[in-house]
Amino acid sequence: MSEKNEILLINRDKGFLEAMAEFLRQAGFTVHTALEMHEALLALTFHPVGLILCDNVLQDVTGYDFLRFLKNDPLRDSVPFVFFVPINDQGRAFKAFELGADDFLVYPMEVEDFVSRIKEIMALQYPAAKETPAAEAGKATLPPPSDTTLPPHERRQAKRKQPLPNLKVSLSRDEILWMPGKIKNFSRDGMLVLTSLLGKPGVSLMVKFSLPQGVVTIKGHIKHVAFDDFRQPVGIGITFAEDSAWHEINDYFTSLINSAASGTSKKEFREQQTPPPSPPPGTGAGKTVFLPYEGSEGEDLLLSDSAPRTEEETYESRFYHSLVGKQLGGYKAVCFIGSGSMGGVFKGWDSALEREVALKVISYELSSQETFREMFIKEARLISKLDHSNIAHIYSIGDTDGILFFAMELIAGETLADLIIKHGNLNTLKGLDYLLTVCQTLDFVRQKNIIHRDIKPENIVINDKGILKIVDFGVAKKIDVNASGDVPEGIVGSPLYISPESISGHVIDHRSDIYSLGATFYHVFTGYPPFEGNDTKAILLHHLNSKSIPLKERNPKVSVFLSRIIEKMMAKDPQERYQNYKTIVQDLQSFRSMVIKAKNKRNTLLPGRGK
Repeated sequence: MSEKNEILLINRDKGFLEAMAEFLRQAGFTVHTALEMHEALLALTFHPVGLILCDNVLQDVTGYDFLRFLKNDPLRDSVPFVFFVPINDQGRAFKAFELGADDFLVYPMEVEDFVSRIKEIMALQYPAAKETPAAEAGKATLPPPSDTTLPPHERRQAKRKQPLPNLKVSLSRDEILWMPGKIKNFSRDGMLVLTSLLGKPGVSLMVKFSLPQGVVTIKGHIKHVAFDDFRQPVGIGITFAEDSAWHEINDYFTSLINSAASGTSKKEFREQQTPPPSPPPGTGAGKTVFLPYEGSEGEDLLLSDSAPRTEEETYESRFYHSLVGKQLGGYKAVCFIGSGSMGGVFKGWDSALEREVALKVISYELSSQETFREMFIKEARLISKLDHSNIAHIYSIGDTDGILFFAMELIAGETLADLIIKHGNLNTLKGLDYLLTVCQTLDFVRQKNIIHRDIKPENIVINDKGILKIVDFGVAKKIDVNASGDVPEGIVGSPLYISPESISGHVIDHRSDIYSLGATFYHVFTGYPPFEGNDTKAILLHHLNSKSIPLKERNPKVSVFLSRIIEKMMAKDPQERYQNYKTIVQDLQSFRSMVIKAKNKRNTLLPGRGK
């Protein structure tokens, strides 16, 4: 059955909802039901819905508000939306169309007329639909799957292989929350997947494949996003850095399809397969990881929605899913973006000011611990004191049913970590400008007697307007300059970029951020973190005792002058580092002027540009 046959029916009256759903099922449709926005968004997350039929009033919001939310979500705004409302509300049809509805139906009406009208709407939305044969007049027949889910201008030249129906994977940006996806087509270069996972071209993500020999996890990145054509499902094209790993899976899928075509059962085919060799010890992110699969005998591993998860992971994921569509104070949690150690981030809607926001919600596990609740509130208060164009602004903080959250500026863009994956390194004037901007911003933070304590590429975002933003002040600390001393804390920071004094448990100040910033831009300019190891302990020991490989050895194009600046920022002893950001800015500006002069001089010596 085509996925365009799936309908989401939303109505506040449970009895009416079940009756109409049954009529549609008898007509051949797959129907999902919801009484409120929360349930509707969950259904859209987990099912490839081809049409939404919605009442004008739900149990928690109006149907018009729900439609407005969907039209602000680029991964859901292409789903056809039809209002199905009581006769006394038909006068608001104009408002429905103004908000982007595709059609407007009024009940009561005869069941036959209702089913017939739905068929007409589906045929209109999906023009490839074939006429229903006379013999099938009593059944709903919808268009078969298209040969491609991409608009013509985005189709690849390579011929695609069509997988078996319902070929599924799981995808994640943080390896905590995994979202289901369905493979539509694939080639040696990558695959096209239907999923509700949010992302932009260049963003990295992890993909899990459940195979007979175990669960395979590969790191890839989004090549393109296809949601321009409202007649087509939303899809993301994914390519993989580990070509050999993907090639093994590609070959397996191809063989599986060929075996299915020749009549070989999946069970017989699995028994004929030789599992790929185990990966070498110490395999990390981006490598293929084979784990033992303990599924029940006869279960279709290939078609499994997701890989096995730990109880803790599943519980936390369920908590975040449960918040989708929930009203948190004056904000609606529209869709989940991702999560970290302190909590999850949602794309939200400010109902009063009608604008998009980011909602940061404390994790379920930490919400019951007063220490972490205080830390979460402290983060919001610290950010509120940092009114700066390169720091995400915070709007408000609230507590709804014990769920602690704060609303802040929604930043759509790519992190420096994303850009490193995309380009290898950013040893350019643009990369230098980013470093200058971060130094100037952190100098402003220092003047407020605040230290960030977790500077890393993932916490520096370039928004869609090209403006740099420093984010995630979850472990930031305010320094009491009048105090005679401070109390050392446990290790705080990210292992790849943490300062030696943080590891040692010593009292830290802004010079710890300078070290982390130097380590961050070591990675930015070379494409490699300053220290690597088989585990966290090894990396921390390197920060304490080892000298990093000179930047120029990592990347010969890095200037010796720039190398010296980064190396001084990363001195083991805080006394030997730069003591303030202003001095770093002065040195960087001098270096930048040298680079521009050298570039202009080269241009004047080029043929046709003067002597």
